[in-house]
Amino acid sequence: MGAITRELKWLKGLLHSLGIFHSQPMRLHCDSQATLHIVKNLVFHERTKHIKVDCHFIHNEYLTSNIAPTYVLAHA
Repeated sequence: MGAITRELKWLKGLLHSLGIFHSQPMRLHCDSQATLHIVKNLVFHERTKHIKVDCHFIHNEYLTSNIAPTYVLAHA
């Protein structure tokens, strides 16, 4: 989720430099409800230590309305 957020921010910046403005949050679809909960609430547990930097980055993008993560059901 962190990598795609960085790519989307880069793409949005490129479009902005070309004169195309997009003020809406970028929608991200995720099949992990646990990930979405951590992004929206920024609660750290013992199991999330190794992803702390990405969590802060994505949480900040969520708070500034740059991204709008939503849950989708994964295919089996």
